[in-house]
Amino acid sequence: MTNMPQTLYHYTSLETLALILTNKSLCFNTLLNVDDIEEAETSDMGLLGKYVYVSCWTDEAAESIPMWQLYTPNMHGVRIQLPIFPFKEHHYKAGELHFKENTTSYIDLKKVFDDNKALICGNYPELVQITYTTDKTLLHPRTKFGDSLDDFKSVLGNSSTGKQQSKTTIRFKELGRYKNVDWQFQKEWRYWLFMAPLVIGTSSQITPKTTVDLYSLLQDKDARPPYERFFVDLSEEAISQMQIVFGPRMTEAEKILAKHLLRGSGLDGKWKESALRIR
Repeated sequence: MTNMPQTLYHYTSLETLALILTNKSLCFNTLLNVDDIEEAETSDMGLLGKYVYVSCWTDEAAESIPMWQLYTPNMHGVRIQLPIFPFKEHHYKAGELHFKENTTSYIDLKKVFDDNKALICGNYPELVQITYTTDKTLLHPRTKFGDSLDDFKSVLGNSSTGKQQSKTTIRFKELGRYKNVDWQFQKEWRYWLFMAPLVIGTSSQITPKTTVDLYSLLQDKDARPPYERFFVDLSEEAISQMQIVFGPRMTEAEKILAKHLLRGSGLDGKWKESALRIR
């Protein structure tokens, strides 16, 4: 990816900063819960974006009045600065969690495995730069390609239809990567991951039957995402590089609380006042 930023910024509340520093993790929300209510929509499979999770940031170094207004309580929150990919690495040996070789991931795959709720690739999250567009085919993408699910099932069941092979593909990669031009002031980058809902048998092995079960579940409009929110651990090194800007309307008492939180995480002096002067 060209022009990859080295630093990203996130506007949020003082309470969320406390949770980030205490739990040493970032929250990923399903596309059902982001600010643009259309983001989870597809043109053919409903709200399929409920299985895509994101953590939203900006590369705009200058403070943004709209971002303060949208994402902090009346500009009383903070802006967090972190290096890109601030996540803790988790290491797994060959044979562990069904890996065929030694694997490193930013995701705590052991926890996901133990939760027994979802399937997730070890190479997530990805860092994605949002593209702003008016193209409806990008904003509400088509996601299912190939034969119908019924054709797929009939071939697997050796039916007498005469069809010898079938292929059905569901693509998630276009979800959560495009937004309407109305949002382009955000200059957004986001960490992106997809989690497939778990079906019987998929925790150990993917088979044609479990693939059909998975595709059936993905088409179930009433199915809920595996997690309402998903947390990804931060590395100690990234936390040590955190910088904070106080919201333009933060009170002195709020700043005292923020400084106390930051000092408790070894971040004494890693803060500064907003450059904005707003009544």
